Amino acid sequence: MPLNSSIHENDEMVITSGDSLTIENVAEFSRIACEALDAAHVVTIEFKPDVAIDITGVQLLCSACKSASAVGKVFTYRGSQPHALANIITVSGAERNDACKYNNDSSCFWFGGAA
Repeated sequence: MPLNSSIHENDEMVITSGDSLTIENVAEFSRIACEALDAAHVVTIEFKPDVAIDITGVQLLCSACKSASAVGKVFTYRGSQPHALANIITVSGAERNDACKYNNDSSCFWFGGAA
C-alpha cells in the first residue's frame, strides 16, 4: 500500500501510512507530510493496522508534530495506534507520559500518552 494523501473538508488533510514507515521510505513520507502541512491546518495519519515502523519512523512523527506546532497547525492520527508503533516506543525506551509543549502541554500521544 503506497503512501498517499487527500484533502477533506474543514482544512484537514489525511495521509495514509502505507505498509511501512521505516528508513527505506521515511524520506517520501517526510515529503508528503511537509506538503500536507503546507496545504492544511490539520494533518491526520490513518495507519494501516499492520504497518511496520522503525525508530526512524518514530522520529519523523515527532518531528512532524513539532513542525506543525511551530506554525500553529496540528499533526495527529485517527483510529487506533498501530501495534508496531507502540512496540518500537516501548522497546526503544522512548515511552513518555510527561507534558509536551508541542501537544498543548498534554501528554505526548505519539510516545505513550492519550490522544
